[in-house]
Amino acid sequence: MIRLLFLLLGARALKPMWRLLAIAGVVWMLLGIAILFDLSDGALSFVLDTLAIFLVIEGLVEIAAATSIGLRDHWIDALRGGAFLFAAFLVFNVPWDNNIGAAMVFGAAFLIDGLFRIATAFLVRSPRWRVGIVAGLIEMCLAVMILSAWPVPHRLTVPFCFALLLLTSGYALLRMALPLRQLPDSASVTSLPLYAARNWQGGKVHPILSDASHANEDDNALNVYVWTAIGSAKDPERRLLIDRYVAAVDKKGAISTGHSALEMPPEIYVSHYPANDIDHSPDDFRALLSAGHENDVPGRFNESLAIEAAAWCMPDQKITFRRFNPQALKSFWEAYSKDTTYNLTARNCSTTVIQALDAATEGAAHTGRPWRDLFRIVSDPHFWLMRIVRGRAEAMTWTPGLVLDYTRLLEQVIEHSEHRWRRRIGEAFRARRELIHKDEQAGRKRAAA
Repeated sequence: MIRLLFLLLGARALKPMWRLLAIAGVVWMLLGIAILFDLSDGALSFVLDTLAIFLVIEGLVEIAAATSIGLRDHWIDALRGGAFLFAAFLVFNVPWDNNIGAAMVFGAAFLIDGLFRIATAFLVRSPRWRVGIVAGLIEMCLAVMILSAWPVPHRLTVPFCFALLLLTSGYALLRMALPLRQLPDSASVTSLPLYAARNWQGGKVHPILSDASHANEDDNALNVYVWTAIGSAKDPERRLLIDRYVAAVDKKGAISTGHSALEMPPEIYVSHYPANDIDHSPDDFRALLSAGHENDVPGRFNESLAIEAAAWCMPDQKITFRRFNPQALKSFWEAYSKDTTYNLTARNCSTTVIQALDAATEGAAHTGRPWRDLFRIVSDPHFWLMRIVRGRAEAMTWTPGLVLDYTRLLEQVIEHSEHRWRRRIGEAFRARRELIHKDEQAGRKRAAA
């Protein structure tokens, strides 16, 4: 969470605040410890219930907007609204059931996530795979503690998890804040040690930030293109979630994994492919997933969307950003494009797009008021959904489906987070009026005929 938050605010906004951020990290940790030692007094209930109210409002707004526009085309927004309502139910203190429902959900979540981390660590074998296994085992131990109601009873599960969040995030904040004081003025925040991990810049390529504002003042647009697995296959056989995030198979047995690309026209087009097709034999599937250098192969970068679409097809999804730093993107791409090496897990089309997007949008959420920006980001549920999506990708790897989810959420946080409730409702009603107007026009045409 802290790494993502620092990336959105940027080094320029954060460096002058490093002392306050370090103090905040210590305070968060002390608060987490205090909550753990005094869980039974119920003092945290008011804070959590307030958070639940915000989640309820956000969920109702999402569902109302999706219903007004049309559920058939905007069901994912309604589903997201339902998720917010479910999260509010978990957070809200319900005395009559001793929060057993929340305890079961949190325990199951820790258990499933722990198993997922361990399985992906064994499969991917990244340089820090042992750390992933340890983290998975810790989550499984927490799951057993929560489900067995020992040493924390079920009614205190939510405050207990909140205290753990404060402890871990406070520690990460302290580790991020202290190196900020030595960060050069033109350096990217991704130069900090905590970003030296796979699926971030990996400690290798960092953009050099210009003196210009992080918000793009030109007419440039930054486009993220996604060829979803289901959208790029002909007559696919539907497999729920599998064809959304992994691969789709058509009726002839051909496999489509989709593709991701990024464009800042007319100068930059980021699209990474292996120079030669990789054999996706089921017998070698386990070995292919390894992120080790033994799976590195020669790669290539496509020249433009027009050339790529002519050779294959147009992307079925497009997300556009207006607030970004063109110079940081150019700096990143100049360094990154010198190495064409392709790795199915560690350096594929999607990981390349995400790293370029990180470089371009670093500091894009900063408006000149860092504390206000910090509160605005943290209070936006889309930010927390982004963290979940990024966590899944960090545990294994980025896929086109995850890129699509992440960039949609990022666009909401960067471009539309201010007055988001009023804006969503206004857009929904405008779209509803347009649909009604079109239906009336169509009815008049049919009556005239």
